[in-house]
Amino acid sequence: MNLEDLFQRVEITLSARLNEAGFVQHSGDKGENREQVLMDFLSEHLPSKYGVAKGEVITKSGERSHSADLIIFDRTSCPVLYSGRTKIIPIDGVYGIIEVKSVLSKAELDDCIVKIEAFKRLAPRELSVIQTRSYVTVERSSRPFGLVIGCSLASNSLESLVENWRAQNQRIHDVNYFTNAIAVLGNGVLYFEKVDLDAGERYPLLGTDELVQLVETAHKRERNKEPQQEILLFEKIDRLERRTFGRFFTFLLSILSRMKLNPPDIGQYIDPDMPHMIIRE
Repeated sequence: MNLEDLFQRVEITLSARLNEAGFVQHSGDKGENREQVLMDFLSEHLPSKYGVAKGEVITKSGERSHSADLIIFDRTSCPVLYSGRTKIIPIDGVYGIIEVKSVLSKAELDDCIVKIEAFKRLAPRELSVIQTRSYVTVERSSRPFGLVIGCSLASNSLESLVENWRAQNQRIHDVNYFTNAIAVLGNGVLYFEKVDLDAGERYPLLGTDELVQLVETAHKRERNKEPQQEILLFEKIDRLERRTFGRFFTFLLSILSRMKLNPPDIGQYIDPDMPHMIIRE
């Protein structure tokens, strides 16, 4: 058995467990059971540096996000500020969030995209001071991601979901706040694809930083009256059926591998009058 076969079996098992979680009638309990299934899998299979939790994200100024279904955070350097049923995690230590839906209708997708947009708007962009034995520098953390995973479609299709996603992107306008990818188990994955006509290459554009860099480069060339690169950006559909979760997990690993977070300055969360911390490596 190869890894592709293994993940097809994992998807069948996950789908069965998610359907079983949906047996509960109360919508809140049903949602928590569904999220717990995915949380258990990711907690067991992601590298140990990544924590997985359900909860809220908080900023230094006290702003709070909605209760995200799954938060992926830096387990090695990010404290959990409140560890109840719903956890509270400082946004500086958060890689991104995943919204989970049992049935991914247009209304449910719109709800996820709005929540991801609001979460991303909370992300800080200030620099952190990093001190090592040989030098002092400043670094900025990676921009967070937002993903959506549905257990099934409603009476819609992947094509209609792409149209819904595209309409929401036009409304949001700023690529900083776009949803990065969408998966529907047993159906497929939606993501951005970069097509470089000059190089004759095409590949997934998964991380928020990658999206922003592409757009900022185009704007810079326009301001400087430079010729634009022959690069196109598309919302792509991959119809994968039982290979969907394997692709989703691969995309998640790829996004995380490109990200770097600085340790949260917890003093600024608890006591804003404290001086900024210098992070030592």
